[in-house]
Amino acid sequence: GLIAALLAATLPGHFLDRTLVGFVDHHALEVLLSFATLACMAYGSVAGAGICLGLYLLAWASGSYFVFIIAVWVVLTALVAPDRRASAGRFTAIMAAIALAIVLVFQDPDLFRYNTQIAALTGLLALSLAVMFFANQLVKAIGVITLISVTLVLIVWMMMPGLFNQVVTDLNRFRPDASRMNVLEARPLFLYTGNWTWSQPWTFFRSGFYAGIVAVIGLAWATWRSRRIDHLLILCFTLANYVATIGQNRFGYYLVPATAVVISWLAVRVLDWGGVPHAGNPEPRIKARLPFQREVAVIAVAGIIVAPNLVPAALTTSRSGGMPGYWADAMEWLRTKTPEPFGTPDAYYARYGRTNAPAAYSVMNWWDQGYWIIQTGRRVPISNPTQSGADKAARFLTATDEADAITQLMPDRSKYVIVDWELPFRDGPDGSLAGRFQSLADWAGIPTSRFYSLCFSRNTDADEWRPAWIYREPYYQSMVYRLMVLAGAASAPVNNTYVVQISERTDVTGRRFCEVVNRWQYPNSEAAKVSASQRGAGFEAVGLTPWQPAFSVPPITGLKIAAEFRDAAQKASESPMIRIFQVVR
Repeated sequence: GLIAALLAATLPGHFLDRTLVGFVDHHALEVLLSFATLACMAYGSVAGAGICLGLYLLAWASGSYFVFIIAVWVVLTALVAPDRRASAGRFTAIMAAIALAIVLVFQDPDLFRYNTQIAALTGLLALSLAVMFFANQLVKAIGVITLISVTLVLIVWMMMPGLFNQVVTDLNRFRPDASRMNVLEARPLFLYTGNWTWSQPWTFFRSGFYAGIVAVIGLAWATWRSRRIDHLLILCFTLANYVATIGQNRFGYYLVPATAVVISWLAVRVLDWGGVPHAGNPEPRIKARLPFQREVAVIAVAGIIVAPNLVPAALTTSRSGGMPGYWADAMEWLRTKTPEPFGTPDAYYARYGRTNAPAAYSVMNWWDQGYWIIQTGRRVPISNPTQSGADKAARFLTATDEADAITQLMPDRSKYVIVDWELPFRDGPDGSLAGRFQSLADWAGIPTSRFYSLCFSRNTDADEWRPAWIYREPYYQSMVYRLMVLAGAASAPVNNTYVVQISERTDVTGRRFCEVVNRWQYPNSEAAKVSASQRGAGFEAVGLTPWQPAFSVPPITGLKIAAEFRDAAQKASESPMIRIFQVVR
């Protein structure tokens, strides 16, 4: 237990990241309540397990995921531990009934996935009763469980198609999907970078990911021999979260503490083999007397399981999990300097009813900061971190015509537009590209080639290829660029527009790429466009800098700056971190 606590506190990854002070999300509460449920199940507290499971479902709409893991455990227990079949079925049935009662009484029936929660708990209850009543007849129990499962699926499919489609949709969340690549935490673990990367588990979780696999194999073998159903429960939970994390890396916040538990089991086995004394066994007997056996055991645990994780964990905890100061200032301004969208500040604390008056206005925003706008700014955002409204925000921010963009604000009565420095592109380290503009284009459903392309240019002196990002005119015409970079002002850039000659090439592996063969600088964008047109195919007027303007654009007249916010360490000459605009036309 002490070793598991040490590992849970020091293993890097999503669990550590989401439990930093200031991180505003429900995932830490999910992990707490799921492990409280597991602990109550392991120690035989059926009331505690039912209450914790019910609270877990109140905390997370998608909690049926955990219910499914428990259902798998019940079935496996019936198969590998016949003498515990009836008691396990009875325990889980009571637990499911308590959790179901909590959800029925306290959960909002209008909550997204409410029906999924009810169906999952009802299914777990029916499954547990089947295991309990047919405990002494394994073949019949399997037949009844199969019949119940097929019948429930058919009933849901025929009579509740909405629920059936929701379950299918949730299951598909673990299948790689290009639409989910826009959300970093929803990307498959090995595809997090956009390409298959075998080292990604090491990048995120260091040795915990790999030591956990070894520990799972060892614990599975020991459980098969001992038939301990509490060990089987931990195995089911850990294996399910390995699979879930590979499908979507976000489930690492369950995987890390789960691997901490199984790795601690492995660590104790290694230390006992080495004869390391502890309170329960102050003078251990060493079975095999190898040279430096105790030292080898300590080094294996400290050097392989613990040490590789300390520096990444320290780096993670050195930063705050809360919003930056400039975002806090912006949210305070929204809360105190803008009209109340529901007429009174008390509306923030009021319970939702069946019908609620719509907000008088909303705030156009990118989805990453939607919860901050709700919780701290106490205003109504267009989009939030569920990605609800992300397509609306993306279409507005990537619009290249102001009139069209302003029209998009009307259906939701957007009164303010908030943009920050991370939305446009900016130069990253070693020729990379930073910023979130690609995500905007993806959510808007616009091919990124309309705005920019990654090409390469050859450095003949060093005989190497270097990345050459080219930015097309629509990028500089986009609303997010004109609002954040230009502050809504007109631009008439001088000596920052180029005509490039682009050639399609194929490398030795057969992959196609574009090469910037040559480039010429022009005094203004109009001259560059005329020259590119005259030169013909393969020549294009572009910009080569993501932040400095390269094409002329008119001023924005339908929005005006309402407030700007800077970081405390910024220079006065630098652009602010956040700009808030008010709709005036």
